[in-house]
Amino acid sequence: MQQAINDINTANEGAVKKNQSLTTTIPIRAYLMACLRNWYWFLLSLILCGCLSYLYSKTQTFTYESRALIMLKTKDSNQGTQSQAFSDLGLISGNNFIPNEIYKMKSTDLFEKVVMSLGNNVQYYGHVFLRDVNIYHNTPVQVTPLKEVTESFTITVVPKTTNDFEFQVDNNGPWVKAHFGNKVNTKYGPIAITKNKNFADNYIDYKVIARVYVPRALAKRIKGNFAAEQADKISDAMNLSLKWDNSDECADILNAIIATYNQEGINDKNIVARSTEAFIADRVEALSQDLSGVDNQVAVLKTSAANSAIFADASTGRQYADNAASIDMQVSLAGYIQDYLSRMSGNELIPSNTGIANTGIESQISQYNESMLRYQKIAATSSEENPVMIELTRTLTTQRQNIMRGLNNYINSLHMQQTQARAQEGMARGGIVAVPSQEKAITEVTRQQKIKEQLYMYLLNKREENALQLAITEPNAKVIERANGSAPIAPIPSRIMLAGLLVGLLLPAAILYVIFWIFSLDTNIHSRHDVEDSIDVPIVGEVPCKSKKQADKQIVVKEDSHDRISEALHIVRANLDYIVKPTDNEGSVIQFTSTMPGEGKSFVAVNLALSYAFSGKKVVAVDLDLRKGRFSEYVGVDNNGKGVSSYLSGMESDINEIICKSKFHDNLDVVSIGAIPPNPTHLLLSDRFAHMIDELKKKYDYVILDTVPFNVIADAGLVNRHVDMTIYVIRAGKVDKRYLNDLEKLHLDNKIKNLSILINDVKLDKKNYGYGSYGYGYGYGYGYGNYGYGYGSYGYGDDEEEDEGKIKRLAKKVTGKK
Repeated sequence: MQQAINDINTANEGAVKKNQSLTTTIPIRAYLMACLRNWYWFLLSLILCGCLSYLYSKTQTFTYESRALIMLKTKDSNQGTQSQAFSDLGLISGNNFIPNEIYKMKSTDLFEKVVMSLGNNVQYYGHVFLRDVNIYHNTPVQVTPLKEVTESFTITVVPKTTNDFEFQVDNNGPWVKAHFGNKVNTKYGPIAITKNKNFADNYIDYKVIARVYVPRALAKRIKGNFAAEQADKISDAMNLSLKWDNSDECADILNAIIATYNQEGINDKNIVARSTEAFIADRVEALSQDLSGVDNQVAVLKTSAANSAIFADASTGRQYADNAASIDMQVSLAGYIQDYLSRMSGNELIPSNTGIANTGIESQISQYNESMLRYQKIAATSSEENPVMIELTRTLTTQRQNIMRGLNNYINSLHMQQTQARAQEGMARGGIVAVPSQEKAITEVTRQQKIKEQLYMYLLNKREENALQLAITEPNAKVIERANGSAPIAPIPSRIMLAGLLVGLLLPAAILYVIFWIFSLDTNIHSRHDVEDSIDVPIVGEVPCKSKKQADKQIVVKEDSHDRISEALHIVRANLDYIVKPTDNEGSVIQFTSTMPGEGKSFVAVNLALSYAFSGKKVVAVDLDLRKGRFSEYVGVDNNGKGVSSYLSGMESDINEIICKSKFHDNLDVVSIGAIPPNPTHLLLSDRFAHMIDELKKKYDYVILDTVPFNVIADAGLVNRHVDMTIYVIRAGKVDKRYLNDLEKLHLDNKIKNLSILINDVKLDKKNYGYGSYGYGYGYGYGYGNYGYGYGSYGYGDDEEEDEGKIKRLAKKVTGKK
């Protein structure tokens, strides 16, 4: 991964375009090259993620899906059914609304009844390789809770012999030995563990995991895996599906859901029919007694009558009598229903289809019964504070009051009709004034007999109709396709493996992307390419960072040495020969400056001066940092306070008095600052400074001037008037690229003479066997140590390198960057 550092540098190169604002972008080409160079990380990630995805697929429980198709019974779907023969009696409603039936089918109560009917609230699993497999009918043992299960739990059973076994509760309890068929006590209550018909010797030491569910908890699990939808918009067909972890159990549960749904529909119909049956039976018994009494009265009257002809009625009188009898029967029926309502306990159904000729009242009774059935179902699982219960209670009360008002109005209307019918009957009998009183009595009794006979026969007819209603058990749904077992639909190993391989590709790519992004936030200059891509200023070379052995040294160049810094300075020296060259009359003046303190200009200046001296050139190094004089400390020159300040102030008139021989080489002389002056700017503005430079140029081939940072204080600009070339030292990782535009503007405005840039303290990649673009082998990159120089006392910086943040250090460690 260390190779990525090269690509990071390339990313930084492309981050800044010439004469444009800096943006933190990630070059696609450099990113792709980094991915290509680190191919082995992708290969390792693919292998690792592929293995993990394979193991993951082996841990996933199989999932099966069963499907069924049913046809709901509606008005249009009654054709050709057994109920069609009785449709003229009004017994079959066939008004199932499919969206409502879907909600009924998804009821948790219905699923709970399915669980109770199948008895599968104990789920059995066996461990195969890395996954648990639902063994359903293939379980060798059977776990039976001997009390109601109020909390779900897991019990693990391991047969040890054909008669003994060990069990553990909740996977964290102790293992307990027991015998098959004996009751065992657990914290969840007594349990019976017996051998199943599938038990065989090969199941000894086979671990069976029994998960005991509260029936409602398993019902909720079934509900979460169940789906019901209308097959299409124009048919009454419904598609049902269920997902489960065993194929056979999945089909059994789905078929049980259909059967339970049908049974619930039949039960709802029978509840109303049975209530009506009890009401009719009660009224038939009462009418039977009344009719028996009337028959006795008629028999007595007929026996005592001297002439049986008195029973012959005129046709008109009989018609009026029949009409009055019919009205009297309706009054009786309405009175019966009114009396039943007044005696209701509160949660009972109202008998329907009783023969009342008022269809409005019959419709109200039917609506009330539907609301009451819904109320009873919800009341079984909810409290009275449930908002649905409160709303239903209010609805039932309103419906019951409407029925009572309707009955009162209907009875009042019947009384008016009854009065009118009797008046008509009286008018018909007005013509037989001479009829004996005995004939009148027989007529009255006969009329009562006929009324009761009609009512009795009507109730008998309704009783037969209601019996037919109970006998017809046609379900709400007809099964078109039963549920059957299926192959597993999940997990799909190929998809999991594909996802794992995709993660294996994306993971190292994402890590590299994050590394690139982190380093794209770094806007500092790190190599010559950062400068070349930003501005058109010549670069004389790059100086690599010091090795560990050189970390505490400031003079690192030695005669005949071939370390990487010496070789880099040889390259810089060769490049300078093409830019500035001493003449026969005078030498070249080279100024060293930088952006800020601590960039190594004094270090580069003194070591380049030594490199020139080793090559046979006469060199003088002048310390023009009149405010601190760090260069003088490097070369170890004191000269008893004699130096630049004393010459410029006029205290020394002979320039030879301020020149000191260097202890490093005979060709290198040094001019120290002397005493630190109080007014360095005024001294540099004096004519003596120009005279000093001219004198030194006559004596030496190269005059190396070490000055303060440019634009920080005015000293560097004043010195720049008298030089032939300016070397601008930029320390890698210290100067922001955005400053390069300002530096180029100074160059284009000719505010800096013959500007050239030197990159100092460049970190080398261990895999880079050449330095810069020159191809010299400088060994491997080493950690950077503090040079120990700078301008801390100026108040605008110091030499100490700031501690890097943890994220940056981590990114450098991953990429191999030092």
